Amino acid sequence: MSERLMIAVMGDATSVAGFRPLGFAVEVVERPEDARERWPELVSGRYGSVFVTEPVYEAIDDLVADSADKPVPAVTVIPAAGTSGGVGARKLNRAIERALGTSMSSGEEEG
Repeated sequence: MSERLMIAVMGDATSVAGFRPLGFAVEVVERPEDARERWPELVSGRYGSVFVTEPVYEAIDDLVADSADKPVPAVTVIPAAGTSGGVGARKLNRAIERALGTSMSSGEEEG
């Protein structure tokens, strides 16, 4: 039987608190820059999916890019608590555009 890959989430305590009851491995960082030290563990092959808050992503985007060619983990950017979700929303919109060949309107452009 193959080993089951875990799911991890990394960010500030407020943003990641709700993921622990769902069974996620939770990595709390006080400062987004602290994620650089923990990133090697998250890309070691133990995790199939890693969610990072936008501030963490902005601090480690070069490390995320370096691991993009690996089959695991799949890295997803999520908004931090109290933010509008700019980086994550842009990445999601680009993924939708690639998949559908067109962008999805958020309704905000309509007047």
